[in-house]
Amino acid sequence: MLNVSLQFSLLCVLNLSFNNLLFVAALMASQRKGSSESAPSDFGFLKQFHHLPKLVVFDLDYTLWPYWVDTHIDLPIRKTSDGTVCDRRGTKLKIYAETKKVLETLKENKILIAAASRTQEPPAARDMLKYFDIDKYFDFKEIYPGEKTAHFHRIKKDSNVQYEDMLFFDDENRNIVTISKLNVVCFYLRGEMSMRILKEGLALFDQKRSNK
Repeated sequence: MLNVSLQFSLLCVLNLSFNNLLFVAALMASQRKGSSESAPSDFGFLKQFHHLPKLVVFDLDYTLWPYWVDTHIDLPIRKTSDGTVCDRRGTKLKIYAETKKVLETLKENKILIAAASRTQEPPAARDMLKYFDIDKYFDFKEIYPGEKTAHFHRIKKDSNVQYEDMLFFDDENRNIVTISKLNVVCFYLRGEMSMRILKEGLALFDQKRSNK
């Protein structure tokens, strides 16, 4: 029979082990709760749509940022040591407030993303994408002057996605008219890109594809 001292020691060890188990369980529960709270909450809205595009195409000027980079910005664009993006004169530049969130939402849901821009300054547009750290979201980038049909032909070829599976956002009506003829669902943007506009565009795509 175990003596009293040994029995006491065993009880202490067992109690310590039990407390450790409780601590570990509480820690794991806390981590699960934290990760769930930090996960993006806006992704769930996509489940309401029966049809989603395989690829979303964005114009750049006055769609993702409030400039024509070939007209309104004193080039070249640069990024300072403190992370500020500015033009040659030091004027601070920006993208629309929810641009990054829109792109992140699509990327997290495995929807391809392309840029189609007719700018006369392709290097400046690419600098905007790079310096604002949104270049990483784009699977395809067609940035050069000319009719946007050429941009879309190239995007279709490189992505192997059919026009009917694409959604396009642009602020110029002439581009909307032209690209609509390819059977791409087009959303005419009358303000800045935002999560609300993304939802409206996806709803338009869902509606048009449901009526086919």
